[in-house]
Amino acid sequence: MWIEVSCVVAVSVLLNTCRPENPRVTTDTGIMEGVENDGAYSFRGIPFAEPPVGELRWNPPVPYTGSWPRVFNAQHFGEACFQPHLPDTNRFIGSEDCLFVNVWTPILDPTAKLPVMVWIHGGDNTIMSGSWPNYMPSEKVAYDTNIVYVSMNYRLQAFGFMTLDLISESSPTKTSGNYGLMDQIEALKWVQKKISYFGGDPKQVTVTGQSSGATDIYALLASKLAEGLFINVWLSSGSPVLSKTTAEASKDNLFFLNNTGCTTLACLKSLSPENITQAVPWFSFPNWAMEDLVTLPKFDEAIGALPVVDGHVLEDEPRKAWRRYKNDVPVLIGSTAQELDFAPPADIVNWTWTDYKKKVKDRLATFSDYVAETALLLYPAGVISPEYQFTTMGAEIRSICGLDIIAMEAALNFRSPIYRYVATAWPSKPTSVFGYSFPAKYAFHAIDVMAYFDTLRNTINPLSPSDKQFQRNIRRAVLSFVRNGKPSAGWGQFEEATALLSERIEFVHGYKVRECQFWLNNGFF
Repeated sequence: MWIEVSCVVAVSVLLNTCRPENPRVTTDTGIMEGVENDGAYSFRGIPFAEPPVGELRWNPPVPYTGSWPRVFNAQHFGEACFQPHLPDTNRFIGSEDCLFVNVWTPILDPTAKLPVMVWIHGGDNTIMSGSWPNYMPSEKVAYDTNIVYVSMNYRLQAFGFMTLDLISESSPTKTSGNYGLMDQIEALKWVQKKISYFGGDPKQVTVTGQSSGATDIYALLASKLAEGLFINVWLSSGSPVLSKTTAEASKDNLFFLNNTGCTTLACLKSLSPENITQAVPWFSFPNWAMEDLVTLPKFDEAIGALPVVDGHVLEDEPRKAWRRYKNDVPVLIGSTAQELDFAPPADIVNWTWTDYKKKVKDRLATFSDYVAETALLLYPAGVISPEYQFTTMGAEIRSICGLDIIAMEAALNFRSPIYRYVATAWPSKPTSVFGYSFPAKYAFHAIDVMAYFDTLRNTINPLSPSDKQFQRNIRRAVLSFVRNGKPSAGWGQFEEATALLSERIEFVHGYKVRECQFWLNNGFF
C-alpha cells in the first residue's frame, strides 16, 4: 500500500528517501517526503481511503484516518485501480488497493493559499488512473501556472460501478453502483481537509475532468454529497448521456452475474479481482469495452451504464436534477472538433471517398436510409479527407451536439455563468495518444487537456509555433477561469458565444447549428 521510512540512520539505504534535499511537508498525520522536479514538488501515492477490499468491496469508501510516526515515502505513485489491459481481457494491471491522491505544488508554504485544480481522469470509467503517462499534471505545470494540482484514483469497471439488486439488498442505502463517484467525492473531501499543508486554498478548488471524468463531474454537479467541495468546474468531452436507473442497470448487469456463477453476495466478494474482471461482458451486451464509441453509432448496438441514477449519489439524470438541485458554480464545457480521431477504424487512413460513403451508410442506414443520405449531404465527400469528415461527424453525434444541450440546460438552471468552447487545433504532425498506435491528424479527443498539461511535447517534438500558440490560448483561458470564474476577457457566456480554440480564438453564436439540429431532431441525443 504505502511505505514508511525511518530517518534515524544518518546514511539511508532506503531508496535515498532521507536525503535532506528531498522536499518534505508536515501534515496532521505526519511528515511526507516527496520529489522535486522542474522547480516544483510532488507528493505521490497518498492514501485518502481505506483499501476497498474484502467486506469493503462494493461499499462506500471509508476515509483513511491513519498516521505515520516516521517519514511517509510520497515519492512513488500508488497502484492504479484494478483493470483489464484492453482489448486483452486476460491481462490485468493495478490493484483493488488503489485509493490514492497525488499532489503537485509550486511552493512548500502552508500559508500560500494558491488556487487548486483537482483532476479526474477519463477512460470510460473502466481503465487508466490519476498517474497515467501524458495524461496528468506535473511539477512543470505546477511551476509554470503557480497552481496546486491534485489527481486521484477511483474504483473502476465492476469494482467502481457494478449495479446489482444482489448488492443493493445488503446496502445501508438500498442502492448499488457509483462507488467510483463516491471515491471522487471522498478525495475532494481529503482536499478540503489537507490541501492547505501543500500551499493550496480549500476555498479555491476547481474540479476538472476529461471524457468519462467529465461525465462523472456532471453527476457531481447534481449531487448533494458533493456540496461545498469546489467553486468552479472545467469539463472536456464528456458523454452527454447519464440517465440509466439502478433498476435498468441491475437488469443489464445480470449478464455479469451469470458469468460469475454466483448467487450470493458472499460468493461475489470471495472472487479474485481477475475473476470479477473476466466476468464483465466487455464485447457483448452491455459492452463495457465501449468500442462502439470510437465510430459512428449503429441502431442495434447498445452500451450498458456505469454511473447510474441511484437515488443516493444522483437523484435524477443531471440535466433534470439541475432544475431542483445543483452545486451552482461557474462551468466551462469543452469539446474537440474531431473527437474520434485518436482511435477511429484502423484502416481509415486508406479510405477512398467511396469507402467513406459506404462506411457511413453501413452504420447510419441501420437507423434509416434518410438518416444516412442526409448525413452524407451534411458531411459531403471531397472535404479535406475521409478521416476528417468521418471523425467530425462522429464528434458532433457523440459529443458536441449533446454537450450543447447540456450547456443549455445548465445555462437555464444555474445562476452562475456557463462557458463553452470547441478545440479546433490540429497537431502540427500526426501523433499517437493514450497508447494507441493510430496517428491522429486532427483535433483529437483530449488535445485540449494535453495542451494545458504541456504533454503534447511528449508526442510532438519539437512543438511548432502553432502548437505553442494553441497551448498558450488554452492555458490563458483556463487559468483565468480558475482564478476569476471567467475565461479570458471578451469571452461571452453560452449560448451567446462558443469559443473556437486553435492558434487563434474565434467566437461564434452557435457551432454547427444545422448539423446539430438534424442529429437532435432524429433522436441521437
